[in-house]
Amino acid sequence: MDRVLGPTEQVFYKVRRLRPFNIAITARVSGRVSEARVREALPVVQRRHPLLQANILAESPPRFSRASVPALPLEVVPREHADSWLARVDQQINLPFDASRGPLARFVLVQGDSHSELICGYDHLIGDALSGCFVLRDLLRAMAPGSERLPELQARPAYEDLIGPPLPGTGVLNTVVSRSSSTLLRVSPALNRLSARLASDSSLETPADKVRSGFVYRRLPPAQTERLLTLCRERQSSLHGLLGAALLLARAESLSERKSSVVTITSALDARARFGVGEDFGLFTTGKTHLMRVRAREELWTLSRQLRAPLVAARKNASHLRLFRSAIEMSSRTVDLAAQPWMQRCTRLGLDSMLGLSNLGRLNLEARYGDLSLEGVGFSGSVASHFDIVLAAATFAQHLDISFLYNPPLMRPEMAERIASRTCEVLAEAAR
Repeated sequence: MDRVLGPTEQVFYKVRRLRPFNIAITARVSGRVSEARVREALPVVQRRHPLLQANILAESPPRFSRASVPALPLEVVPREHADSWLARVDQQINLPFDASRGPLARFVLVQGDSHSELICGYDHLIGDALSGCFVLRDLLRAMAPGSERLPELQARPAYEDLIGPPLPGTGVLNTVVSRSSSTLLRVSPALNRLSARLASDSSLETPADKVRSGFVYRRLPPAQTERLLTLCRERQSSLHGLLGAALLLARAESLSERKSSVVTITSALDARARFGVGEDFGLFTTGKTHLMRVRAREELWTLSRQLRAPLVAARKNASHLRLFRSAIEMSSRTVDLAAQPWMQRCTRLGLDSMLGLSNLGRLNLEARYGDLSLEGVGFSGSVASHFDIVLAAATFAQHLDISFLYNPPLMRPEMAERIASRTCEVLAEAAR
């Protein structure tokens, strides 16, 4: 693994220097999981995925290397109760990685007698959420008695190289953006002071390195999950659209029960199928942002279809990926500027809330691994500084696991709990 970071990786590299930007995937496992068994399987998984063997050299531009990268670390803690794993996930999404040393992933075994949780935490720079699901699946395969040898995968180029060239004119625009960003950074201290005097609150004044992402966990039962999937097909919508609509309604209600709210919701879109990257570990997602005016009493399924339609179009449209690449290249030149409090306030002018949505869908993973069974998969992560709250979901074995990831400077924990509960209430009402 020896290459320059791609544009998306470079954006995340800059973001992670401001605050942790991690993903944590949790596998709930039944059966006896010993520490020795996990430790024996981890080197197999590390050899299989090149990015699990990488560190980052702080050159210009930064690049991946495999020089003297240690083995994947494992922490083992007792499973004192059914929710012991939640504290470990909170730790994983808020604990930074040493990129210069590597590796940029680590594991936790929350060990019980008959039920355990395996947590894979990793820097978002090296992988999307599906990557962690595949790695935990590979770990369970390697732990199964008499399992076949897992083949080692070849290192892939940066995601943007698969997309192809950016849109015409991107280079010229990048030059203009770089110069403008440098100028604005120089005057940012004065602009920060001015915006702070004009602002009605000081939530954006918290230093980035003092901010901890929070999350609220919910799990929908199998009958409700299956009912919602059936209704999505009947109503010509999708679970992604339905989850986004429920989140929008819950957030709109928390803002005002009578007036409409102006909200953005950004959806993560999986692009693996387009490029044939299969189950490799890496970044293979794009994003699509909707600007919407929403009332708390909007009709759920109408809102769900409004969210679904442009996402379907974006997945089919090759120009969407080229536009994404151009946008990412410009973003890499403005990360430090975007972190300035005055710029964050300007970004939110006219907006009541900024939301995110990442749904992994129904995971195509085996349930049995020798004497072990995979019973569920949870997905959590750090929150980018501009989002108030992000809904992260995964479906496995008829269970829908949802994490509501929130940004404490922008949202209080009790408000995140309220939005999580109301979102699930909206889904339960739809399933009746």
